[in-house]
Amino acid sequence: MDSTAPPAPNHTARLGPLRLDADQVPVPDLTRLCRHARRVCAAVRWAEIAVPVRHGATVTSSAGELPVTATDAVGRGPRATAARSGVPVVVDDAASDARWPALRREGVGSPASLLVLPLGPGGGTLTLAADIPAAFDAEVRAVAGEVARLAGRRLAAHEQPGGGDPGGRARDTVVAARALLARHEQVTPDAAFELLLERAHRYAETVLACAEQVLDELGGTASDEQAGPPEPATLRRAIAYLEEHAARDVDVADVAAAAGLGVRGLQMAFRRWRDTTPLAYLRELRLARAHQELRAADARTSGETVADIAARWHFTHPGRFSVTYRERYGCSPSETLRA
Repeated sequence: MDSTAPPAPNHTARLGPLRLDADQVPVPDLTRLCRHARRVCAAVRWAEIAVPVRHGATVTSSAGELPVTATDAVGRGPRATAARSGVPVVVDDAASDARWPALRREGVGSPASLLVLPLGPGGGTLTLAADIPAAFDAEVRAVAGEVARLAGRRLAAHEQPGGGDPGGRARDTVVAARALLARHEQVTPDAAFELLLERAHRYAETVLACAEQVLDELGGTASDEQAGPPEPATLRRAIAYLEEHAARDVDVADVAAAAGLGVRGLQMAFRRWRDTTPLAYLRELRLARAHQELRAADARTSGETVADIAARWHFTHPGRFSVTYRERYGCSPSETLRA
């Protein structure tokens, strides 16, 4: 068992925990960071950022796959411990770790090792689950720590009027990109920063813009790399537009314009790279958002109903929403809300 976990990421001092409402949490932004976090180690199969919000609820964003029962066991065990203590938790062998009997009982589909990093004094955690024991050595933890620090900054920025500290966000973006690039290219952090500078010069871009591009490029999975070239920037822009506007009325022509494509080109891009259509992708995105809100809501204190949450995400037919939700998540929306 590795007991030498690094200290929690060092954030600018705060007077207390974040005081975010559920709708203030930048879920799409955090989901992208989860995709980035999966790249810190080839064995990572699932990443989750959990954010405590008002009324005792928690909003989660994730990337990758983990059985729901294993996710719940992680949430009740290592994640809860890290959130309470503010100290990272490393689980080198979940199958034999006496601290987490619920994880040992999960068996097939459970992670072999875990890393849980607090996001800083404001609360929240980044959890990584790997397929092999002892996947999180000091190098991997250092890179994951930069992603956790960036997530904490993003949350603080959404809490503060005016968007928080733009200089701090820029520094964190560059540092996170540098760390991931160093890991990807197997070079030192200084050499990775030089690569960023060279890229900025070559393409006449700012260093910050290049850092953001690196985060986007390294946001896929290992299987994506094996399958072929990365998704085009036009598709990534379309997906970013859908993520940002999922709660609003969306016209396909507006998505195409944001991507820099015609409507037919947009349809072809989604079919080729995601084997779906833009509107089908939007429906899945909205269903995931509804699922997140149902998990985070407390029906006893907030008074929110399944119909309220479904309508917010443009599901206007309750019966159809319930059937679609059960097919996707294996239970009814009301069961999730009561859980």
